[in-house]
Amino acid sequence: MKIKNLFSCITALAIVAACSFTITSTVSAQTDNLVPNGGFEDTNIKNIKSHGQMEEFCEDWFAGSSVPVDIYGDGAKGDKVAVPSNKFGTENAADGLCYAGFRAYSKDPKLSRSYLEVQLPQMLDRDVMYCVSFDISLADASRYAVNEIGVVISDRKIDQPNDGDMVRPYDVRQKTNKVFQLTEGWEKFCGTFVGTGQEEFLLIGCFGGRNDLEIEKIKLPQGIQGPQFNHAYYYIDNVSVIAIEAKSQCKCSKAEVRNMDFVYVSSSSQLDDKSDSEKIKSSVIYYAFLKSKPTGVGKNVARNIVAILKANPGMNINIIGHSDSDEFNEGRINARFAKIGQSRADKIKTILLEAGISSSRITISDSLSEDPANTRDSEISRAQNRRVTFELN
Repeated sequence: MKIKNLFSCITALAIVAACSFTITSTVSAQTDNLVPNGGFEDTNIKNIKSHGQMEEFCEDWFAGSSVPVDIYGDGAKGDKVAVPSNKFGTENAADGLCYAGFRAYSKDPKLSRSYLEVQLPQMLDRDVMYCVSFDISLADASRYAVNEIGVVISDRKIDQPNDGDMVRPYDVRQKTNKVFQLTEGWEKFCGTFVGTGQEEFLLIGCFGGRNDLEIEKIKLPQGIQGPQFNHAYYYIDNVSVIAIEAKSQCKCSKAEVRNMDFVYVSSSSQLDDKSDSEKIKSSVIYYAFLKSKPTGVGKNVARNIVAILKANPGMNINIIGHSDSDEFNEGRINARFAKIGQSRADKIKTILLEAGISSSRITISDSLSEDPANTRDSEISRAQNRRVTFELN
């Protein structure tokens, strides 16, 4: 009997230990997301009766303007805000039992835009990149779908005291600024943001002016009963802000979906009145994202340099490889791209060697992303930074 009791005790302790390990692992995994109640699951579902009750029954979230925001739940007291079927359509939660809703656009003066806001538990870290994302679905009964949906990340609470459209610059948008028009299921919104060390509020909504919006008219999906509403209304779930090291770690910004072939083309030309040394110094070869092989234009630049070096036997050069900031960050998480600038310089050196230029006349160096040609945050600016330049030794 004692042995049996001892065995039972050991078994019970093993189960407790296993459960404790599982709980600890789950909590640890969830700490990556800085958004409290990002899935809206911390909601008193049974008390939800109608629209505009998010602040009353959902923890952490509140309205950014005087227009109340909506919370939906499986088991809600009112059919208008139930899951999956409610007043504006039919949609299961992306995860769990709940999701939120906001109005992005309306042609009905009685239906104003709404904005969801939450305070983060801590300020974002300075110079740290974050992936900001959420799941989004257009409500079935929406007559319209729009773009200019995004996220404002602020150092202070945004509290607009009226029901007007909040037309303002915003910090995170889908890369293509697409019109979100998927009604059956969910699609992912995401983008990146670099913290300044002061941001602690996050606001979701549509921030475009009415004359600037791209508006798509939507047909009522088959099987959906009832009228269409003269608005663009969206369900939202799984809001997250997660620290990352490179854009490829953000779910919608993987390196492989970028325009890998986008190469900057300079409008400048080699003028005949330049000296050979000036031509060398002004020569630039540009590259596609994460590519080290020169394009046809780049190979022509290399051939011109070969001709100049052959005409000037005493001239020696240093080939300098450069990367843009995104490539540098990719190199931090993927060793394959850690020395993309040097790889570019190496390949140009190979072209020169194959053309008969002595290796003793050539040196190479990698400036990483520390010498940008353009510091603006745009695709064209980054393309200008993906380059090889030359200097005389």
